[in-house]
Amino acid sequence: MLRQLGRRRFRLAIALAGAVVTLLLAATGVTLQREFSSADALRDAVEQSYDTRLQIQSVFSLIQDAETGQRGYIITGDETFLEPYDRALDRLDAQMNKLAGLSAKDPPQAENQRLLSERVRQKRLEMQRTIALRESGQASAAISLVISGRGKLTMDDIRQIVDRMTQREADLLSALSADARERTRHTEFLVALMFKVLVLTALGTAFLVWRYLATRSALLERLEAAAARHSATLDSAFDAIVTLNPSGSIETLNPAAERLFGWSAPEVERRDVGLLVDDLAENGEGAFLDRLDASHGDLEQGLLLELTGKRRDGARFPVDVALAAMDLPTGRHVVAVIRDATERRRIAEMKDAFVSTVSHELRTPLTSIAGSLGLVAAGAGGRLPEKAARLIDIAHANSRRLVRLINDILDVEKLEAGQLKMTLAPLDLRDVAARAVEGIQGYADQLGVGVSLNDGPPAPVRGDGDRLIQVATNLLSNAVKFSPSGGEVRVTVNPETRIARLSVSDRGPGIADEFRSRIFGKFAQADSTDAREKGGTGLGLAIAKEIAERHGGRLWFESAEGEGATFHLDLPLDQADAAHDEEAVRLLICEDDPDAARILVEMLSYEGFKADVADTAREALTLARRAPYAAALIDLQLPDADGVSLIRQLKADEATRAMPVVVVSGDVARGRVRGRSLEVADWVEKPVDQDRLRQAVRALFSADDKPVVLHVDDDRDILEVTRQALDTVEVVPVESLAAAREALARRRPDLVILDLGLPDGNGLDLLPLLTEEDGRTIPVIIYSAQDMDREAAPAVQAVLIKSRMSLTQLARTVRRLAPRARGVA
Repeated sequence: MLRQLGRRRFRLAIALAGAVVTLLLAATGVTLQREFSSADALRDAVEQSYDTRLQIQSVFSLIQDAETGQRGYIITGDETFLEPYDRALDRLDAQMNKLAGLSAKDPPQAENQRLLSERVRQKRLEMQRTIALRESGQASAAISLVISGRGKLTMDDIRQIVDRMTQREADLLSALSADARERTRHTEFLVALMFKVLVLTALGTAFLVWRYLATRSALLERLEAAAARHSATLDSAFDAIVTLNPSGSIETLNPAAERLFGWSAPEVERRDVGLLVDDLAENGEGAFLDRLDASHGDLEQGLLLELTGKRRDGARFPVDVALAAMDLPTGRHVVAVIRDATERRRIAEMKDAFVSTVSHELRTPLTSIAGSLGLVAAGAGGRLPEKAARLIDIAHANSRRLVRLINDILDVEKLEAGQLKMTLAPLDLRDVAARAVEGIQGYADQLGVGVSLNDGPPAPVRGDGDRLIQVATNLLSNAVKFSPSGGEVRVTVNPETRIARLSVSDRGPGIADEFRSRIFGKFAQADSTDAREKGGTGLGLAIAKEIAERHGGRLWFESAEGEGATFHLDLPLDQADAAHDEEAVRLLICEDDPDAARILVEMLSYEGFKADVADTAREALTLARRAPYAAALIDLQLPDADGVSLIRQLKADEATRAMPVVVVSGDVARGRVRGRSLEVADWVEKPVDQDRLRQAVRALFSADDKPVVLHVDDDRDILEVTRQALDTVEVVPVESLAAAREALARRRPDLVILDLGLPDGNGLDLLPLLTEEDGRTIPVIIYSAQDMDREAAPAVQAVLIKSRMSLTQLARTVRRLAPRARGVA
């Protein structure tokens, strides 16, 4: 009986165990079925999410294509740019409808899709409007509308909506993945329980379940890796996309990459990325990622590079490469988004060529026009009738105004391209102010405005003299322009503890409060009437501010509305002694009257000379024996000796015997009698006349020993105008490199004035021929419409830009360099 009871209990236990096992198996089967269903649903959701994101990016790509075609057409007028524009708009509605269908089930996405549709509609209207303007011949209006920034704002809105929609899809996919992982944990718990209950009876089932879980776990890892890889790809760009493993080998190529490089994905799989792109990670040592960091920097924030791509047929072409990190369980991978930059480079080169052409083709004739008018106005062609002279003055003033406008526009282009070159050298900010005042004086007189410069100590700085004069001239021009008739503009230059400050003050209307924040912006005008009433492009202050900052200084202002304005240019003070220009021709003045000496220094400075002053004969002898001077100007009445005696001592000394002497005295007749036997170049009577002094000093470097200047320029008008302006030297004009080489073979000049844009080559090609056998190099002045980096040609002594530098400035530079080239200074 007990056995039967035991068997009954056993059977009951077996039955109960079987029931439990059956229930567990059934529960397990149901759970597994649900897991399979959820995995299918997850795959479907992932595919739908990818489809939605691809559709979003497709819509955005079409908008970008349309905008690129529209901008290309607006800028160039080439109707071929409208082909991608039309293709994009033809496909856009269908793609938008498809996106609407994919987004309909998710209310937030549906709302985002509605906003995207509205922004796309606005963008289409804007593009259609600009194209209509361009087609109707209103190119300027179309370009103005494009650069107004309105289209960019609409594209920014579209980009933000696209980012929100993409992020929404990523969030939904992340939530689905989290839910799947949670269900997986429940399944693992049930399977673990089954293992405990079915240790002996369900070993086979447990093994199959374990295999299922292991396989499912691997599938989930691969799914997460694929999701991360596709997410990074979609978030990058829509050109050629290449994924790289941590060793730098290619993993995948998208179809665009296959078309771009000519390789299929299987052909390049596991091959080094150098097969497609040069110099991606050539520097440094170690693994690919370490070399990438050493070559281009940290990958964490993404990298944008300009490299060279290689097609299968060996052709090389420029590419823009965007690199992003992609962290996967197998290590850090790299996503490379590659775009063919050939067209972008071509457009950039066209733009540079256009600017260069405009620079040469406008500046060269304007230089001829302005120079010729200036010479006629100065009386080079004889005395003009009053009415004709007035017309010539008007033409000259307006030609110079046109030159300034063109220079401003070209300077802005160089600023934006980072090509505005500065040649820093020691100079006196007070000299800069004086030259700017001199240049603006005619304009101020025309408007009835006075301009004054304060007296004061030197203000040495390091800077580009031409550019700083440009800044000061702009400030003065604005001050004069906005000053009332009969008003005065005051210019002050003061060296302070660490800075030298140039200030320009006027008593005009001042600067309105609402305009102050944008006064240094490009094309800024206080109100719409400024451009009409006062003239100008609104570029001057923007350029001036950039030049000031390039010098390590700043440009700022003080103003009370209705009470005028004061603009300040602050530059770092140069503590070194910058008062003397070692390259200038130096003269010695022996004059005991300080006022007379200062006047002589100013007159000579205007002619391009530097001068040292000695107020006694003893000091003059000391200076003359210490350093060579090109000439000496000596007064006959000195406190410690007779001027005639001083001249005799100079002529008796071997070191000073060859130095020419000009006597500047109030009693020239008596001096001639007493110094009849002396070798005196000229006698100038006090009070000194500027023209008479110029004649006497120029005679020292002319006569039969006139310096020879070779002028190379392909513009005959420039050659003729320059020849007339350089009346103190012998000018040999030639129009090509070949003619210049022939002239050099016939006769070695003392100085060369060189244009860069010549019909048979670049003017710099002549530089190797300008070195003498003894190693001495003939000085060169670049006088061209093209800008040049002074550091690129050390043999060049000066770089002057046509239309920016007047013929007077060219003449001063020639007077400074030509005598020095002959060894007289």
